[in-house]
Amino acid sequence: MRELIIGLMLLSGNGVWAAASEPPALEWVETTPEPNDDVLFNPGMGLYLQHPPLDAEPDEWFMQVADIAYYRLHWADVNPEEGVYTFDEYFGPLFDFWVKQRGKRVAFGVMSQSMHGRRKYVTPQWVFDKGVPSVQHTGLYVDEQIDPVFWDDRYLDRMEDLIQKLGEYLDGKEGLEFVDMRSIGEWGELHLQRWTPQQLGATGFTHTKYVMAYRRMIDAYAKAFPHTRIFLNVGGHKHHTINDYAALRGCHFRQDGLKPGGASYDCGQWLYKPYARRGVICNFEFHSSYAGSIEKGWSPEESIQAGLDAPVSYMNMNWFGGTTVRKAPEEARRLLVEAAKRLGYRFVVTKLMHLPQLHVDGQCPARVPLVSTWRNDGIAPCYESFGIEWTLLDAQGSVVASELTFPETPTTHWWPGEEVEVKAMLRVPAGTVEGPYVLKVAMVAPERAERIRLGLVGGDTHGRYEFCKLTAVRREPTQATVYQTGFETDAAGWSGAPGMTAAVDAEVAHEGKQSLHVTGVQQKGWNYAACSLPARLMPVSKYRLTAWLLVDEIEPAKTAPYLKIGVNDADGNWIENYSSNRYDLSRPGTWQPLTVIADVPINAATAHLAIEKGAHSTPIRATIRLDDVKLELIESP
Repeated sequence: MRELIIGLMLLSGNGVWAAASEPPALEWVETTPEPNDDVLFNPGMGLYLQHPPLDAEPDEWFMQVADIAYYRLHWADVNPEEGVYTFDEYFGPLFDFWVKQRGKRVAFGVMSQSMHGRRKYVTPQWVFDKGVPSVQHTGLYVDEQIDPVFWDDRYLDRMEDLIQKLGEYLDGKEGLEFVDMRSIGEWGELHLQRWTPQQLGATGFTHTKYVMAYRRMIDAYAKAFPHTRIFLNVGGHKHHTINDYAALRGCHFRQDGLKPGGASYDCGQWLYKPYARRGVICNFEFHSSYAGSIEKGWSPEESIQAGLDAPVSYMNMNWFGGTTVRKAPEEARRLLVEAAKRLGYRFVVTKLMHLPQLHVDGQCPARVPLVSTWRNDGIAPCYESFGIEWTLLDAQGSVVASELTFPETPTTHWWPGEEVEVKAMLRVPAGTVEGPYVLKVAMVAPERAERIRLGLVGGDTHGRYEFCKLTAVRREPTQATVYQTGFETDAAGWSGAPGMTAAVDAEVAHEGKQSLHVTGVQQKGWNYAACSLPARLMPVSKYRLTAWLLVDEIEPAKTAPYLKIGVNDADGNWIENYSSNRYDLSRPGTWQPLTVIADVPINAATAHLAIEKGAHSTPIRATIRLDDVKLELIESP
């Protein structure tokens, strides 16, 4: 990592700071993390293996580039008789081997029709015995296959029952990555390749019936799998209403025709690109095997590149199926490794701005302000909102402080190639001692305590990445009076809002001889009176505002007044308001203490204090007195 010290005078102005007229300068250090070239196994993305061998060893080449095992099965495999489900027999060994023994993920698709099936009934025979109409086709390996009429309500009733049972067994199961919808069409791929015009006419096919059948299936999967990613094999423009309906129901897109020049229907361009930014995850399969591609004269490199030109998160390694993946030539391996490094999202930190030291005083917590710049070096958006966890460790590797923050721009909007600035503040306990420390970062999915792999060197076994070393040095406790007035000589910078007057008055005071008398009718606005601070704020610091308020009159008496600190950035743009407790209107005519605590962000620069009205458009007649106002800096970097 490279470090560059940059001295920045962030604060200036004519303040009343203790022991100085200006807040001290913050001297920033720029650290440049080193990127890595690893394949990142992260949720919601990656290469997946087509029917991989169940004796795969961890050190085999394909296990280093893919961590999802994908299987297509026949309906008859898991529901051979009505009411009989052999889920444990089929799915059990796959979950046991891939998830429990190998630490991988699994994915499935249940087909109702497949010309590759080596059986007469891909959809089980009992379904037809129950009255579901059928047609006859010739398979690749058998002379006769009986396939259902997908748009018939009797078929869809039976299919909905199966989907419900699959959801009860699979949804939310540990290690399940996604499920394909494969219940309509050849292989469940939105086309009727072997259906003749005569068969379509005899079974009452219309495009509307086909769309409605798909909508029923999509609804059934969306209901049965609320915790699992569901993929629809998409079609072209004539079936776009089906694609769009799937997206509306929270399903995602898969296409099986990837080849040089792009996938079938050019869906990577006209479909994937706009929908990827709508939260739809995109997935590709190759049109043909690797050997088949070579026979057709297709360039494998052009096929890969065509796939990576689209915002794709998943890609099937179906150039090779089963054990043939072990015999993949070096060129194919190289291309798939490169694809694995670019698929989905790939987060890196391009620079970190921080202070070279942290200050400890034995009384107040120390503060470590951090400004990090992140970039998505993948080809697709991220579809989860992750948090960023900063951790400080001592020389023995023990955690001293840890802070989980969420970026203002969610990770779902970190578009490929774009940089995002993320501000954070790590709060270190008051008892922290002087000495060397290490700063690390992790990206986390907090709801399931999962760490996300980053494209950086320096990762540890806890999913944290080392950024830099910091030294804790001792200093005197921080406490400075930034602004203080008892209104003994003048209004101290306070002025009334339109319709209000604010003037020093000697009739009533909390302490001393005078207070600020604020009176009138506030027609439209947020405050009764305000004061701009004469000095700039110290960023990433904590302030305490205390004051005494007395309310003689509020009419109508609906909203109690309170105090506010309004904070802006260096350009005068509003950042945040910090509010006190409200005045107790059940005790009018009494002096009451109000307190505001403001933990200001890293881009804080200027501020104003105000007596807040709390009801912008309601005209209110008020007579209020303010006294003994004090703003203190109680913690700073």
